[in-house]
Amino acid sequence: MPNKFTREITILGERVDYTLEYKNIKNVNIHCTPAKGLYISAPYYADLEKIDSYLQDNGARILEAVHRAKAPMKAPPKIRTERREITISGRNIVYELNYKNVKRLTLSIGEKGVRISAPTFAKLADIEDFMLKNSDFITKSIDKHEKLEKDKPKLKTFSSGESFYFLGERKTIRVEEASKNYAEINGGELCIYTKEPENTALKSVIIDSFLKLQSEMRIPLMCRALYPRFRAKGIKYPKEFRFRKMISCWGNCRPERSIVTFSTYLIQLPEKCVEQVICHEFTHFLHADHSKAFYAQLAEFMPDYKECEKIIKQMQREIMPR
Repeated sequence: MPNKFTREITILGERVDYTLEYKNIKNVNIHCTPAKGLYISAPYYADLEKIDSYLQDNGARILEAVHRAKAPMKAPPKIRTERREITISGRNIVYELNYKNVKRLTLSIGEKGVRISAPTFAKLADIEDFMLKNSDFITKSIDKHEKLEKDKPKLKTFSSGESFYFLGERKTIRVEEASKNYAEINGGELCIYTKEPENTALKSVIIDSFLKLQSEMRIPLMCRALYPRFRAKGIKYPKEFRFRKMISCWGNCRPERSIVTFSTYLIQLPEKCVEQVICHEFTHFLHADHSKAFYAQLAEFMPDYKECEKIIKQMQREIMPR
């Protein structure tokens, strides 16, 4: 026997179609959406006459919901965008002007430049007056972002002569054509051997493989050497170490599964900084968050962790890809 029906009822003189579905529930539920229209879910034992009586008793509210569901949806207001120019403190500044359904003028400055959001009715004279009143903020913000852009490390092409960090030591890249693709440290050089010396994407893959291999070889040994500090606190040695190409963090810990994951970029930091990250992750076996108690415990395991954090922050921009 079907448990879903299409029915009709006359409410305040208007015919209304609705769908009735019997379900394993306790109460009658009434919904009205553009997709389904008037839709009623009811328990298997629900009395049909009582359902219709309820619809009649709440006729005005039901009809309002039905009409609202049938009404065509209003299209979102269009954003009108213009590229304009203004002179502020003797500087010609190009900005993006977006007329939107907003109540007041707002200003934002970022990588995409100066952007103004303005009500659709705003006058250009008022917009430019607003910008002139905020001239100091605009010019200082532009200077700040231009400096940040200038200071960004250039994207590496892994070409001969470029620098590369390994365990905190700056190496010089040397690229050689070879029958196999691999990389190795040779004194003060990182040698990249590749079938395609001009293929940046391929060289990047070779470097990723090199960093992962070195991480898998070296970091677990460092973890084992540091472990006695943590064993005294009842921390069990992790069941598994993982190594991934992570750019948002140096490592993470999953205490409930006894797994610690390290970024393959970590091996580029000085050994002392690698130890700091290891201690940081191991401390999470005692404190899952970054509370005061966490940092107090970390300081006990590694008293000079703050000095290492400073070095890590300084080197991060050169190591982590943009």
